[in-house]
Amino acid sequence: MTKNQIPGLSVAVVQEGEPVLVKGYGLANVEHSVAATEYTVYEIASVGKTFTATVTMMLVEKGVISLDESITDYLDNLPLAWQSVTIGHILSHQSGIPSYTDAPNYWELTRLDLSKSEILALVTDLPLKFPSGEFSAYDNTGYYLLGLVLEKVTGQSYGDLLQTRIFGPLGMNATVMNDPRDIVPHRAAGYRLPSSKLINKPYYSPSVTYSAGGQLSSVKDMVKWEQSLCSATLLKQSTLDLMWTAHFPKRGNNWEKLKYVAGLGWWVFNYGDRRVVGHNGSILGFTSNITRFIHDKITVILLCNLDKISRPDAIAKEIAGYYCPALRKIALQPPLGE
Repeated sequence: MTKNQIPGLSVAVVQEGEPVLVKGYGLANVEHSVAATEYTVYEIASVGKTFTATVTMMLVEKGVISLDESITDYLDNLPLAWQSVTIGHILSHQSGIPSYTDAPNYWELTRLDLSKSEILALVTDLPLKFPSGEFSAYDNTGYYLLGLVLEKVTGQSYGDLLQTRIFGPLGMNATVMNDPRDIVPHRAAGYRLPSSKLINKPYYSPSVTYSAGGQLSSVKDMVKWEQSLCSATLLKQSTLDLMWTAHFPKRGNNWEKLKYVAGLGWWVFNYGDRRVVGHNGSILGFTSNITRFIHDKITVILLCNLDKISRPDAIAKEIAGYYCPALRKIALQPPLGE
């Protein structure tokens, strides 16, 4: 924290399904000297994609959604070029659809509250980056579209869907969709470090995150999420195994040369015979990570109120090494998706 000038950080370590460390360090709010605790609520950014993927797979289990069907089978008025894009392609970042966060004017728009159609308009006139399924490229647009699909097939808003399918049943009472206008108990302030001086983060509209990573949570709540994964509470174990299996594109399918590849809503790491999955999150003012060392039965969850921390997963691995020394001997892999 000192090295990276991180104001506040909350961490959870879960070993064999039981929390062995759930604690905050530093300050959740620098101006008011409020300590970070296990109850501090952070913006978790793209770690929330694991929620979107989970609800999608819950509906796959029920036969409401098919991984092999086109996104255009569920949503109207999409570009003809997207007809080849399946739900499976989107979950595994193989859609080829350009990410709206890469649009040249994206950062000019993040302070504006835009409609979903205005967000999609940033990319609908662009060609696919590659034929669907040929390669893999991180794509926020796909996960934004998944939110719209979930709303269409269930008749619920995305936020209500998460509440009824995940947060409510698991007792994740501090985990909600982010709305800066809401009064949120224990909400952390977010910070940036453009030079050597810490500053408050600017307004970043939740309209540009949505189902691609628009949630708030605490490590206390994320422990409940991890325990549900350990016990296969929400999904069948076979479905979880499918999500945590590397889904190779047609090109770039040599596991020996790859350090990581997308699963379904998760990133799968090539740690030899060890099974490791995880996800990073990064947004103005906040950085997050969940890394599940499945082989070693240990998971680290990391939430902090500073952005531009390049390797939160590296911090997570270092923490995991205190509890599982064998992990210290494994070389760190390239960064996970954000």
